Amino acid sequence: MPRLKALTAGGPSGRQLLEEALEELASEGYIRAGTVEGGQWAAVISSGRTGGLFDEKRITVVEGAELLGPFPDTLLPFLEEDGASQVILLVYDGAPGKIFSPEARKKIAFLKAEKTSLAPWERKGWITDLARKMEISISDDAASILAEMIDDPAELRSELEKLGAYTAGSVVDEKTVRNLSFDEGRSGMLAFLDGFCRGNASAVFSNLERMKKEESVLPLLTALYNRIRPALYLALFPGKGGEWVKLVLQIKEYPLKMSREALRHYPKEALSDLASGLLALSWKEKTSAAEGWFGFEALLVRCMDSAGKK
Repeated sequence: MPRLKALTAGGPSGRQLLEEALEELASEGYIRAGTVEGGQWAAVISSGRTGGLFDEKRITVVEGAELLGPFPDTLLPFLEEDGASQVILLVYDGAPGKIFSPEARKKIAFLKAEKTSLAPWERKGWITDLARKMEISISDDAASILAEMIDDPAELRSELEKLGAYTAGSVVDEKTVRNLSFDEGRSGMLAFLDGFCRGNASAVFSNLERMKKEESVLPLLTALYNRIRPALYLALFPGKGGEWVKLVLQIKEYPLKMSREALRHYPKEALSDLASGLLALSWKEKTSAAEGWFGFEALLVRCMDSAGKK
């Protein structure tokens, strides 16, 4: 008799969950017997009750399991739990819980995918934990950069696999992440933000020219505002310290580190004016008064002109 496992496989994280479930079952000696689309419950359960002489432990994947409809409780006696020789993986696009009665849910395993996104304060710890499980050594700065730029768990997992394969046992450091983990657009944004915090006009404006090819200024505007926001808190509440700022803004060490760097190069008044200007520009971009890249560049030049005048 078969064991039913129901999983939600919508999106990258869901498909990753399916692959992991198949890998785990294969490690237990199960052989994939095939994939079917929809069908009828009686036929699915019946197929799970038969097998060949030499392939007793089999997996059948049922894609589009929504097409099966509600599970009939009359088939409950034909289901097994852990240790069954046949496993049927039911692949749903959405959460399948309501399709099964409370009695059925006691006998069916429900597999949940990882979150489709991680909150900023969750990412770094999640990355380091995952790296440890994958036996990949990653530096603190490298984990912080990944946490700042990527929020999708499936994408983060993919990046770690790529970085781990590249370093082949060595430590994944900040330089490796910068070189391998970001496409030209994201890499340019990171170089722009770090260049601004370090007062490096060459890095700022060379990357700005490339990013001005984008239609909207809002993504870069928002990223710059988020980068300098911790610096404003550090300047306005000097007695509170970095740990307090991290807690209040729910950020990790790397953004805080770069905010301190910005305060070394710019007067707090200049950063405050820039933040106010960015907020105003963001509002204008959503109205008929949009200033676009010209307004953003004007704010940037005004602030960077103050570098070294502390």
